Amino acid sequence: MFAIPEILWSPVLNFYYGFWQSGRSGNVNTLRNNFLQKADNWNYLKFIILLQLIGLVLFLIQLIRNKKSIKKVKYFSILFVSLVVTFLVATALYLAMAINLRIF
Repeated sequence: MFAIPEILWSPVLNFYYGFWQSGRSGNVNTLRNNFLQKADNWNYLKFIILLQLIGLVLFLIQLIRNKKSIKKVKYFSILFVSLVVTFLVATALYLAMAINLRIF
């Protein structure tokens, strides 16, 4: 559920890359052009990032439920990476909602 939107459109990666570029050069360039970064499509962007966040949270729940069947080192590695990615996606969703509401 997380991989398909990220492979097709890269919404989270484009979102962070746009912030990084706007801070360095003053204008916003996307890593890969897609329809989600246009101003008319912010609702689609938020929906796709929300779907990614739901998928990651469900993955974390399943991972925690099945921790006995996975070796400890592998389990903690997957858990750490998943938590970092979940934090990044949740932050991107918050920023997308905040920008759309003109909080910034």
